[in-house]
Amino acid sequence: MVKETTIERRPREVSSGDALPEEIEAARMGRNPVLFLPGFLRLNALTSTMRRRLKNLDFEVYTMRPPFLGSGDLRRYAQALREKMREMRVLLGARKLSLIGQGTGGLAARYAVEQLGAHEYLDKLVMLGTPNHGSLSFYPFGLFAAAREALPTSAFLHALNEGYRKIRDEDELSIYVSIYTPLDLAVVPWWSSRLEGAENLRARWPTTHMGLVRSRRIAQVVAGLLEGEAGHGAAAADRGENLLLRELTENLEKNPMDEGDLFRRGRLLFDHGYFSLAVKDFTRLIKLRPDLPEAYMLRGKALRRKINPGENPIYNRAVRDFNQAIRMKPGWAEAYYERGVCYALLNAWPEAVDSWDRALIIDRDLYPAYLARGLGRMKRGDFAGAVEDFTEVLRIQPDEPEATRFLSELGV
Repeated sequence: MVKETTIERRPREVSSGDALPEEIEAARMGRNPVLFLPGFLRLNALTSTMRRRLKNLDFEVYTMRPPFLGSGDLRRYAQALREKMREMRVLLGARKLSLIGQGTGGLAARYAVEQLGAHEYLDKLVMLGTPNHGSLSFYPFGLFAAAREALPTSAFLHALNEGYRKIRDEDELSIYVSIYTPLDLAVVPWWSSRLEGAENLRARWPTTHMGLVRSRRIAQVVAGLLEGEAGHGAAAADRGENLLLRELTENLEKNPMDEGDLFRRGRLLFDHGYFSLAVKDFTRLIKLRPDLPEAYMLRGKALRRKINPGENPIYNRAVRDFNQAIRMKPGWAEAYYERGVCYALLNAWPEAVDSWDRALIIDRDLYPAYLARGLGRMKRGDFAGAVEDFTEVLRIQPDEPEATRFLSELGV
């Protein structure tokens, strides 16, 4: 029997990230980067509301660009997703990622996790209106492979759910959450979204398929889920850190021009995941001390957490901050490395590899730069160079699992 919980449409006060916290939230320390997966024929602009709200709460949110706008073979979508997850783990230095799958994006995520081994990378999968047992509404779109695979009678869904049953018999997948609405015309019948062994949440108010990604209440629920168990496992904020935050804030209320207190509070906020507030403090500091490279560096790191993949790299604020830090401190390997990460997230891989080259000229033991450059070289077809980089990673960090995996795939 499928267990189901209903979601009430009661408003709940949530900090928007604009006001200083009275106490540091320990749950923020347990957050993982989030990857949003659009559904069938979904343009990014149509699903931007959910991502924007999560970013306003200082979640690090990125977007997957599915092949053929999500209309092609879902297996291919899943393979691209697995590669994207691995790429993000390297670039972001994260061991786990959380996924939000809208519609058929949730099916692609399940296939990647259950059939392609992406469970190693997954912290939690939140599905929004995903037709786990198929939907009759896809019959008119039979021209598209994804639509055919999302039909109740499809061989794809049959194999996916058969494999899922075997996994579920061994261990309930508590990392799966399915959120749905009875008024979803994209999932017919609506109960097809339910998945035994997962956490099933039904909206009790009238909302549609697109309403699931535009609802403020659903965004609040998703935010709570993404902190969830990871947040519970995070160490509570040190009492001294809360005292320090209050002390710095009181000092800055008396003397808003104190450069030392601005830097310390900005650093404290950044280290605990308050990226929006950290950006404000470092911006104030830069106006007072435009010659301080550390302020540009830390503001760039905070802005990188809010990066949008469609931005022009030339005008990206984080890239410009790292450029400024490099101009002031040319021998700063970390600034080159961070700039390379920004370029890669913006899909400017030649510029990213060039930045990592420069970082490694300065610091020959900066192993994250070798790992990232090896990935960049693989994407550009330079497999010999990639092997050299991954070998260097293992020289410096012998237990780095990603380097071992890449070398194995390259036949070394």
